[in-house]
Amino acid sequence: MNLTARLKKVWFIFLSKIIGLFVNNKGSEIILFGARDGQYYMDNSRALFEWFINHQKRGSYYWMTSSPLVYKYLKSKNRPVARIDSIEGVMLLNKAKYAFYSNRLLDFAVHHMAVPSALKIIFLSHGQSVKNTRLAVNTGIDRGYQRDTMKASAQMAFAVTTSPFMAQVQAKSNGLNPESYELTGFPRNDWMFNPPEEAYKEWKSFTGGRKYSKVILYAPTWRRNEPKTMMFPFKDFDAVQLAKYVQENNILLLLRPHVQELTNNPKCRAVIDQLTALTGNIRLATIRHFVEANFLLPFVDALISDYSSIYHDFLLLDRPMYFIPYDLNSFDQVNGFKYPYRENLPGPMINTQEEFISELNNLKNNVDYYSSHRAKLRAMIYTHVDGKSCERLAKILD
Repeated sequence: MNLTARLKKVWFIFLSKIIGLFVNNKGSEIILFGARDGQYYMDNSRALFEWFINHQKRGSYYWMTSSPLVYKYLKSKNRPVARIDSIEGVMLLNKAKYAFYSNRLLDFAVHHMAVPSALKIIFLSHGQSVKNTRLAVNTGIDRGYQRDTMKASAQMAFAVTTSPFMAQVQAKSNGLNPESYELTGFPRNDWMFNPPEEAYKEWKSFTGGRKYSKVILYAPTWRRNEPKTMMFPFKDFDAVQLAKYVQENNILLLLRPHVQELTNNPKCRAVIDQLTALTGNIRLATIRHFVEANFLLPFVDALISDYSSIYHDFLLLDRPMYFIPYDLNSFDQVNGFKYPYRENLPGPMINTQEEFISELNNLKNNVDYYSSHRAKLRAMIYTHVDGKSCERLAKILD
């Protein structure tokens, strides 16, 4: 961060504290929403924000952003939006009763020190994965996240979870007690049951209306440490064979690495470029193509992952899953897991391309021998499987 940006941040922290001396949130019905450090319009916060607006619940709702593009987009849609780094944004921050966020306090404020102590904070989360996150990782806790998380936890009204089990295993990540969680389900998972019109439009635009025998999404987790993520890390990897297989069988294979992998991970990028150059049946589907993964998942027939929270979301659709945890032992040592990984996998582990092609043949022939494993894990992760998370959450505020 350059000196100008630092001074700007200090100025808005100071401004928030001064405004807080003259403005309060007594009797307020203002509710704020934000996501991904204010840079994106997405995730659980977006799903809940749109639900409140569409259902005309009592109150005033504002999306908080530090992105000029997001601000412009929401203005064009006539949706209430304010810049985090503006006088209007700081005023709203001090007037609001609630603030919903999915990542950290930067979702709706320039810094955790700018957040008024009277504001009731509600953590929606980006997702609940099997891997440890935030304060619970085995090594390398990010100090910025630690300060932000502890500040948020100290004045949090509640956090959202999907089951009592997940509240128990997630609590350590956020410095909370399991009793601090409300069992509502994730707002964005409502899209899995009732995809919005925008999701259908995105999919049709992406595919050009073409039909495929199967759509498969490969979405590995983002790794905080070295070595970086690798896709198809098989000793017998054969790009030509794989490209030929999916093309001959009319399979669409979508690759969704973390967007940073495309710029910071040359080896991963090389594999992706090689595959996508061989056939149009293998395509990138990153956050740049589908901002919302849960807009994409309803159109996916099978998922390939490792430790990403996306496979917990995909459980709701009860469709086949495959796993490539090629660095399981080292990942367990450095990062760790919330619950036993191997024992609860809702799909087979794949170690070679030969095994991968074999599983694709099973998928093609609709052979599904892991449905009971999926049902077992889904019962652990989800209490509600009904697409009514936003409704339950809103009732808590009534």
